[in-house]
Amino acid sequence: MLNLLIRLTLAAVSVVVGVAGLILPILPGWLFFAIAAVLLFPETLFAQRVLRKIEDRFPSSKRVLRFLVRSR
Repeated sequence: MLNLLIRLTLAAVSVVVGVAGLILPILPGWLFFAIAAVLLFPETLFAQRVLRKIEDRFPSSKRVLRFLVRSR
């Protein structure tokens, strides 16, 4: 239950920052929308591909990402 609350909170923050990124030219809004999508929909094919790419590029993030995704 705590995992779900953390995921939803982080996704909401990512959406808010993503909206700010659409307005402000220095923030990449699409990146935060992608983060929110991965947090909200971990079982989708898109999210699984993004997670694999992040884990390949940043192996130290693997444990944190798996913790966030594992809240079923």
